[in-house]
Amino acid sequence: MSAAVLTSTIAGSWYPGDPAKLAAIVDSYLKPCPKQEKPCNVLVAPHAGYAYSGPTAGYAYGTVDGKSIRRVILLAPSHRYAIRDLAVVPMADAVSTPLGTIPLETGLRDALLDSPFFRGDDGVHRAEHSTQIQYPFLQRVLGEFKLLPVIVGQLSATAADRLAEMLKPHLTNDTLLVVSSDFIHYGADFDYEPFPEDTEAKTRALNLDAADAICKRDIQRFERLMNETGATICGREPIRAAMRMLPEGVTGTMLRYATSADGDRNFSRFVCYCSIGFHADFPAAPETPAGTDSSELTAEDKQFLLDLARRAIQYALNTRMIPTADALGVNPNTLPHAMKLNMGAFVTLSMKSNHRLRGCIGEIEPRRPLWKAVLGRAVDAAFRDPRFLPLTQEEFREVELEISALTPAVPVDSWRDIVIGRHGMTLSKFGRSAVFLPQVAPEQGWGIEETLTHLAMKAGLPPDAWREGATFTVFEAVVFHE
Repeated sequence: MSAAVLTSTIAGSWYPGDPAKLAAIVDSYLKPCPKQEKPCNVLVAPHAGYAYSGPTAGYAYGTVDGKSIRRVILLAPSHRYAIRDLAVVPMADAVSTPLGTIPLETGLRDALLDSPFFRGDDGVHRAEHSTQIQYPFLQRVLGEFKLLPVIVGQLSATAADRLAEMLKPHLTNDTLLVVSSDFIHYGADFDYEPFPEDTEAKTRALNLDAADAICKRDIQRFERLMNETGATICGREPIRAAMRMLPEGVTGTMLRYATSADGDRNFSRFVCYCSIGFHADFPAAPETPAGTDSSELTAEDKQFLLDLARRAIQYALNTRMIPTADALGVNPNTLPHAMKLNMGAFVTLSMKSNHRLRGCIGEIEPRRPLWKAVLGRAVDAAFRDPRFLPLTQEEFREVELEISALTPAVPVDSWRDIVIGRHGMTLSKFGRSAVFLPQVAPEQGWGIEETLTHLAMKAGLPPDAWREGATFTVFEAVVFHE
């Protein structure tokens, strides 16, 4: 099975289709960029054709230190699909431009898709220029990196808060957050002509007022401007969400302002472009010990492990015996490297009809190859979870499987070091312990204190036992399911 790649649908129109010409034009936009005191790791950049907005976008990307960035989260507005209170991610494994292929951050994507707030749809991404226009800039500035593009439509204040809460834990010091947005679209066909006189000056003033609110992270002022003026800033929703994700006290810099009419001076119809940059102090990226990088799992690896887990359960149902590798036709010597790494793993069974848990058992410590852990724990989850009777043939046809491949657990000094949505956790006290996978708290909508209260009770401890005297470890997981 080959990896699915979303190829560019705007190459040759919005930007050159020839790789050499595309690289040259992007590099020409980056050259005049002023140096910042600290490299920017949060950007607002326009998304029109390069002939119009390329120089303005170049000012934003020129402030990024490409050596420090390994992942990009890109927030963009939807122009062709009506989307409300949802975030849409691609289901492909990669995207491509004439400059090459960009792998997608599939582990984070799959974890987010466990929430009904996120939806996977390649069609939305294939048709959207606001994401694709950013890719060549990212390729020239960063080189190798992983990408998670997120497209949104209309967002209520509650939905914008939810998007920020779900993505903010994944902003680390090796992550670049990009917001794709043009500013005011002026003209009759945009249904926006509030300034019959002094059009250019008044439009510029309104744009710069909005940009200043963004730079100062003044969310209320930005929303008031949008509501009172009806300013046609197409990325207003991604901007609102990003402002909520920025730490308190962070301020941005207005890097460049331009319009599509700067050449012909026809201000009866034009689009405006702003580039803005922030430096935010995000948490350090968690270190992964050598030889245990779970992100090495490909789509094929994940599908193999899911199939292995299902075949193991079916074998045990049929024979009442624990399957061996030979019984399942597995040759360990031919497996990909990632599946032979020693890793912890959990296998979870849920009923398709109502998503009710039907079994979940795993091991945190990386004491055997991942494929062996999955095979063994699939059988355990089906037949040895003490909370349930052994799985029946009838139930087996109705269950769906989920696998969590774990990084090694490491101790933390305090429960305050645990990041909801990123970390799985163990709590230990008085010889009792319990574990939650990273996806548990987001699925239940719990904050950190509520999560730890439930974790303490799961360990058979009083609800507030986590507050004093408890010890904690954290781990991360790549989660994938049928």
